[in-house]
Amino acid sequence: MVNGDIYIKHFLYVEDIEFLVYISFIIAAIIFLRGLWRFYKRWTYGNQKITINNILPRLANMIKYGLLQRKLVYRPYEGLMHIFLYIGFVVLFVGTLLRALEADIILKIFNVRFLVDGQYLVYKFILNIMGLIAIIGIIMAFIRRLFFKSKFLPDSLSDYLILLDLLVILITGYILDAISTATYRLDWINGWDPIGILLVNYFSTLPNISLLYKIVWIFHMEIAIFSVAFLPYMKLSHILIGGLVNTFFSRLEHASAFKPVENIEEIVDKGELPGAGNLAGLTWKERMDYDACIKCARCTDNCPAANSGKPLSPMDLMLKLRELMDKSQYKNEIVPNHVEPDIIWSCITCGACVYQCPMLIHHVETIIDIRRYLLSKGEDVPEELMQVSYNLMRYGNPTGSNPMERENFINELISEIGIEVAEEGKEYDYIYWMGCQTAYDPVDRDIARALLKILKKAGISVAILLEENCCGEPARRIGDELMFKELVSMNQELLSKYKFKALIVNCPHGYNVFKYEYPQYGVNINVIHHSQLLAELLENKKIKINKKINLGRVTYHDPCYLGRWNGIYNEPRLVIEESINSKITEMPRSREKSFCCGGGGGHLFFEIKAGERISKIRMEEALSINADVVCVACPYCKIMLNSEVTGDIKVMDIAEVLIKALEE
Repeated sequence: MVNGDIYIKHFLYVEDIEFLVYISFIIAAIIFLRGLWRFYKRWTYGNQKITINNILPRLANMIKYGLLQRKLVYRPYEGLMHIFLYIGFVVLFVGTLLRALEADIILKIFNVRFLVDGQYLVYKFILNIMGLIAIIGIIMAFIRRLFFKSKFLPDSLSDYLILLDLLVILITGYILDAISTATYRLDWINGWDPIGILLVNYFSTLPNISLLYKIVWIFHMEIAIFSVAFLPYMKLSHILIGGLVNTFFSRLEHASAFKPVENIEEIVDKGELPGAGNLAGLTWKERMDYDACIKCARCTDNCPAANSGKPLSPMDLMLKLRELMDKSQYKNEIVPNHVEPDIIWSCITCGACVYQCPMLIHHVETIIDIRRYLLSKGEDVPEELMQVSYNLMRYGNPTGSNPMERENFINELISEIGIEVAEEGKEYDYIYWMGCQTAYDPVDRDIARALLKILKKAGISVAILLEENCCGEPARRIGDELMFKELVSMNQELLSKYKFKALIVNCPHGYNVFKYEYPQYGVNINVIHHSQLLAELLENKKIKINKKINLGRVTYHDPCYLGRWNGIYNEPRLVIEESINSKITEMPRSREKSFCCGGGGGHLFFEIKAGERISKIRMEEALSINADVVCVACPYCKIMLNSEVTGDIKVMDIAEVLIKALEE
């Protein structure tokens, strides 16, 4: 034979059994479409409507995260394994479609082939290599599960059976290729069919090769067809639901701007409870998230709560809610009937799960929705957090501190630094929003002192507020959405009295809430974190360091709400390295992979009595690199890490480091 026009002629006929494939295809299509319809009905339960908007950004997300696997490739072994599997099977699937298009449509209708001669050789070679790559990926997956499985990765028989199923499809495909090569195309194909050539000798002398070919062919086709048919019912559904659908419908809003409760006053006035007590109360997108989970355990592997022995596993929570959908338990209360309260309250809202998820699932949003319901109901809520809600209502701060303490501290700042209290009608470059922890906690007050001294040295026009409520971030994270909205309204009224270019904050939690969550209620404030402003002042030579200071070995802890949620990594490091006479020694987990201090999500005000303290684990990581100073850029982090100090190690805010260098 000299070309591909007449391959699979002679005696390897399959026309007499092709009808089995056509029947199977019809049955498989019904099974597949029924599975897709099942997903749609789960997501739209309660007459919810799936909305489609901003098509281009959504397509971009689907391409970036779904098709190009953006969140998988950075992990060396697992990334390579997944790339081999993904690319191998995608190319093989496309190749199979091309072959079917040629043989079953174009050839039969137009009596024309397009996979001939050189085109066929290239086609054959590519499929050979892609099949081999896919087999290597499967072997890597087996090795990973047998020898390198991560701590929280589920391991079930079905996981191995899926890999075996894929391997059988590939091997039977190679057997078919080898039989046809041995029969017709050995000399012609030569090096273009490397795997087929290797297997030729095993099949060239076999008796009844025609019967063997038919048996293998029908087996290969049936297992391939029904593997696709049952995609919506097994783990591989992530190829469609997670990799395409969920990435397309992923939230376009900033990830840390948790969705508000629409018309919350009306809900409360009706005597109803905001938030989600059951699956019916969750949104269609949240329910889509649960079906998108692929049980890869990346979320739980990186969750500080899970790694410190708390009962929360973000993956298990998603799977539990999926299980409730499987059982049609849409109106049954989630907590405590199916999920223990401590699971919901263990979350520190650090965002590690959201950052790690390749399917763009937003685990934290579900948790916040359930918290809203529990807090509104007043049941299954830690007593300390009910007290936080009460303190915000009565005292305007989450700790229940006397507002006079803040006023006294401001008077100290006026006396020590000569700082100005904001006046109506006067314009400032910045209003300094001190925040509750900096104003009331003795550990954090030096942050305000240092920052205001630096701004004064730089000649910055800045004023502080005599009257200042909580920004509302603690209320929102514990689920008190009504209180949050009230605080937003109060603070809008307060800030509207003054003229300023930007609000400066030293708390990443305040930065995040002003920048991304106030606008949800129509309040837009230009806000800047103190690390950004200090870095800008240094870069523009507005402040000058004459002599860098020696603090020993210095490390920097990335606050979750500054780093992972808001992508601010370089500015704090610039401030530190401009101030000290050495380089920063990074901890094993830094930047987007930073391990939380344990203070977020309301945990600054209470503690789940299980496992180790998250702050202790983080401080031990700093001690493991022999750090003398842990620099932070968040008052929460300073409080939490300072509580774990033993020996001579110190915890300092970047402003404290910089002022020390300026005053040297």
